[in-house]
Amino acid sequence: MTAGLYSLGGFSTVVENLANELGKKGVDVTISALMFKRIPPKGAYNVCKIPIVNVSRLRKFLDYFDIVHNHHPITNYLDLISHQHFIYHYHGAPNLGRGNLFKFSMLSSIKVTKHRFNAIIAVSETGRAELEQYFNLKRVHVIYNGVDTGLFKVGLEERFRNGTPQYLFVGNLYKHKKVEELILALKELTKTYPKAHLQIVGGGHDQAKLKSLVSRLNFQKHASFVGFVPPSKLPYYYSSCDVYVTASRCELFPLPLIEAWACGKPVVASSIPAHAELLSKSKAGILYKTGDLEDLCANMILAYTKSASFKNYAIQFAKTNEWSAVAEKALTIYNELMKT
Repeated sequence: MTAGLYSLGGFSTVVENLANELGKKGVDVTISALMFKRIPPKGAYNVCKIPIVNVSRLRKFLDYFDIVHNHHPITNYLDLISHQHFIYHYHGAPNLGRGNLFKFSMLSSIKVTKHRFNAIIAVSETGRAELEQYFNLKRVHVIYNGVDTGLFKVGLEERFRNGTPQYLFVGNLYKHKKVEELILALKELTKTYPKAHLQIVGGGHDQAKLKSLVSRLNFQKHASFVGFVPPSKLPYYYSSCDVYVTASRCELFPLPLIEAWACGKPVVASSIPAHAELLSKSKAGILYKTGDLEDLCANMILAYTKSASFKNYAIQFAKTNEWSAVAEKALTIYNELMKT
């Protein structure tokens, strides 16, 4: 498993869980990156830094592996010198609001190296459609992201409940996440439910701006910023909420949705293509008209009042997409490549 900059985020969660499950299945897996801002936790895999001293040493490093399974656009360039089977795992779209450098590295790396990919994986049908639209890439495998149902599950203690109903958002606080819309919708919702509360788990560029908005609205009793929490603690935030909610504009398969479903919670999400795909597949939530705060508020209320009707669908979708099942699908691709 390779990556460029290895840090806290959804893609690193995918890498670690996929690598761990493959390791349990007898695959010798190494997680490597150009730079580690955080070291992966101990698991059924090895961890090492990609040597970039010179091309000869880098090629020798790559030749140690049978398959290079890459998860980051910048390390697609390794395929230009690799003799091994190379898989590109597509997590994000060119229109993601992550800054010009990320967009440029993704666009250029795929265009330069796409003719050498031995296999391509997208995390959703929406991702597959984007690869075809932007890069004319076909024969893309779709493997949904997974969830650890031993960690995220129903019946956990509600350690962090602060209101009724309680809503939850988990993720990096970037501009495209539109967390301010959740706050504004909840402001209207408190007219119906005076004790309603929104917990915001995560941090990022927009945190100061969002805290300022809460302060201006004098809304501190109804919206709280938790910051980053360790994986062992995160399930208890899901268990403490009634509804998971997101207004994000750019996603392919956000992990918090399936984590919420594993805990039996319904989701209210903006009607972007990936959300529409996942809620159609799971039947475990409601789409609202993107950018329409009145519709968002109304559906936050509806999801709360009808939460019981979504629970079984949520749990079943999560069980179908446990990490062990995700690893089996990746292993099938590995075995096919090794035959060629």
